[in-house]
Amino acid sequence: VTGDLEQGIATSSKVLAIRGQVLPATVTDVNLWAELDDGRRIEGESNITEAGGNIVKIGCLPQQPPALPKVLQGIEGADFVVIGPGSLYTSVIPNLLVPEIREAISATQVPRIYVCNIMTQPGETTNYTVADHIQAIDDACGGQRLFDAVLVQKRSPSAQALIRYEQENSHFVDLDRERVRQLGRRIVLADILHEDPETGYVRHHSQQLAKVLMRWYWRAGQLDTRRSKKQRVGARTSV
Repeated sequence: VTGDLEQGIATSSKVLAIRGQVLPATVTDVNLWAELDDGRRIEGESNITEAGGNIVKIGCLPQQPPALPKVLQGIEGADFVVIGPGSLYTSVIPNLLVPEIREAISATQVPRIYVCNIMTQPGETTNYTVADHIQAIDDACGGQRLFDAVLVQKRSPSAQALIRYEQENSHFVDLDRERVRQLGRRIVLADILHEDPETGYVRHHSQQLAKVLMRWYWRAGQLDTRRSKKQRVGARTSV
């Protein structure tokens, strides 16, 4: 209707009374592709999930779509960067396939955290651990570490929910602590799970998630302040 993606999202945000600002990573017409471990190359977001294989590489065409300038301004002016949650290969990583967005997040000095999914997703992250999610993001970003910490659900869903998800070949994402530490990430454990009593679906509890994220943000800021003070004291002592 508006004839412009950015304007269309802005108009939709007003109609839906969205708090905050939603921006497209790029206004370029981008097509996702994925290479599977059986040698197949699948194109198209929905086709990738439905292909039923293990993803070993993901990319997009065109290869280097330009970022929307407002997105880069938002990242540069941000106090806090939160990545995820969402479908790893078809929702989270695609934003990071835009080189300018990747570089902007990498360059910022503010706290950056990745919110890991609670359950695995058939066709994308079957049998994935927390470290597998992190490694996939690192690989898609050419080895760049775009976040400092990972937020992980502490307790497992109920037995009923696990049985329900198992029927769809989906499982609770296990925390492999040592591998996560080897990847250089701090682990933030919290109970942020909401289980729908009627459907049995597991989701992040939005209010609890927000509280945990803000608490970690303030702690991370205080930690950085203490480190800066120590560095300044050390510099004066050495002089």
